[in-house]
Amino acid sequence: MTGDLRGADAAFVAARPLFGKKAPTAAWFHYTGLTSALLGDTTRAAAILGEGVAAHPHSATLHNNLAAVLERSGDYDSARATAENGVQEEPSCAQLHKNLGDLHYRAGHYEEALEAYLRAAKADPELGSDVYLKLGNIRLRRQERDEAIRCWERALELDPDNAIVRTNLEAVRQVY
Repeated sequence: MTGDLRGADAAFVAARPLFGKKAPTAAWFHYTGLTSALLGDTTRAAAILGEGVAAHPHSATLHNNLAAVLERSGDYDSARATAENGVQEEPSCAQLHKNLGDLHYRAGHYEEALEAYLRAAKADPELGSDVYLKLGNIRLRRQERDEAIRCWERALELDPDNAIVRTNLEAVRQVY
């Protein structure tokens, strides 16, 4: 059944009544929401994950997944609020900080994005090159050239084939 999303979804639906009157586990909400999202039903995924967050308000994973689904659905304000709630529940969750940074970055709130990305990088320095790419972009906007270069160099350490980072580095080194 590897890769059988419809079969997995059917199994999750069949498993739901087995929980009786109790709410399903956080893992059930996580995987059922993920399966729904992968099947392209973001409305259902958001409903399942929303129910999961209500049942398990301290689950950073559920907050993160709900924020991601809301973002993909274009509901950026709700996604940002959900990610912020998740960060309150689990301040050490690097992925939540990164996703919150992405939401702020997309909205042009670069100071808030910078803070979120710095927290993400502190929580998990290996999180991904895109964190350092965006940190570098923000640093350059702030005219912090040397910091921008350091961020982009770190991005290349994590992803040596990242053409965007290479282009940014080449451009900033030519100009200055």
